Amino acid sequence: MTVGLWAGEPEEVPADLYEQVAATARAPRWRAAFAPLLPQDDPDPATALGRLIAVNALLLAGALHDPTAGSRPCIVIPYERHVANHTSTQTELARFLGLSVPGPGQVSRPAARASAAVDTTFATTGRKDVLVAEITQKTAELVTMSVTMTLSRARQSLASETTATVAHWLTGDDLYEVHEPTARSSRRVRPEPVRQRTPEPAYRQAEDVQWRNLLVSNAEMAEFLTMLHAGGAPNSRHGTNLFVCPMPHERGGRLHYDPAGRRWRVSSGYESHPAYWVTWIGAALMAAWSGARLPTRAEALRATKGARAHNADYLVGDVCPVAEPGLGDREIHHAVGNVQIWCADGPEQPEAQPVQRYLFGAAWNTPSTDEAVTAIRSRYLLGSSRGVGIRLVRDPRTTDAARLGAWELAHRINRWTDAVDNSARTTPGGLDRLLLSTLGS
Repeated sequence: MTVGLWAGEPEEVPADLYEQVAATARAPRWRAAFAPLLPQDDPDPATALGRLIAVNALLLAGALHDPTAGSRPCIVIPYERHVANHTSTQTELARFLGLSVPGPGQVSRPAARASAAVDTTFATTGRKDVLVAEITQKTAELVTMSVTMTLSRARQSLASETTATVAHWLTGDDLYEVHEPTARSSRRVRPEPVRQRTPEPAYRQAEDVQWRNLLVSNAEMAEFLTMLHAGGAPNSRHGTNLFVCPMPHERGGRLHYDPAGRRWRVSSGYESHPAYWVTWIGAALMAAWSGARLPTRAEALRATKGARAHNADYLVGDVCPVAEPGLGDREIHHAVGNVQIWCADGPEQPEAQPVQRYLFGAAWNTPSTDEAVTAIRSRYLLGSSRGVGIRLVRDPRTTDAARLGAWELAHRINRWTDAVDNSARTTPGGLDRLLLSTLGS
């Protein structure tokens, strides 16, 4: 499992990823337990990767054994065991969920559908049957040694049941075939993108509010992030990503900060694709900069009633451009599908608890049934993923005059981050509510 978490050499890990996590480990909440596990000693890439693997597993196991969270039924299925025996693990999971598994020939396959041309290099539509780690033998040994050393240090500060669980999880290195890395270009050829004119962004009436016809694109998000950075509000603060999570392109990241040019850029060919890996904070700021707001969950339900999802259920393997084929300028593209969207409201939480905001709709990597689209789900304000983006709405008579400048928004967000730095005794819920009032949300 250890060497199988990263395909390719550890040198592909973003240079600042270890430093970001190590800085976070020094926050008051984590310092005693995790700072010793992530020393800021400029480790080589293999050592850094091993430490991150171990800490990630320790965090998951710690949450599983947290006595304050109450007893929660769970099941742990190692990735290696699932690859080696799909049928057994599916049966085990079905039994845990109380479901019946269809027998051979009982599952009807949907008719083939045309799919958009996108980069499917990292699509998750296939099935893996062999455990292969594309990594040198020397690097594999360094990663494994780093994991072992980190776990040994963890035993000095963390609960024994947590470290014992992780020691059980982090096994299975011997099950992998270790191969020398191969050039990515030799594995798969990226298909030529479909050239389609992107309509101009505009607002169309949908029920009681005006919906923007297009999801927010990567190009728009990059422009806004550049302006926000110039205004004095960088994306990262003490190792925490505030607006977007800048994942590497190989992991679905399309937005990248260029320190030399002091601007955000988009992976070539993805300018017109919808932005994802966006936090609720980034979505709310983008809305304010656009003279708009995020829709409430109720508004989204009303506006999309009866709408059919376009690009969901892993049909393509990634998002496709914001312009939906066959729709004109005056129609709402991807009313459902492509990405889920952040909402302006969320479930009621106790004052001391972190604030959550609803997600709505379907994404390229989620089911598109009515039950799935309308299911109630929410996420914390700093959460982000490869399937959640931004849809903007406006109230009647709202115009571009309502837009807030990037400098004003940077000033507001910096007021909040300064308050966070100086409020060690304030609860997470209190800080989140301070943010909402600062942004006027």
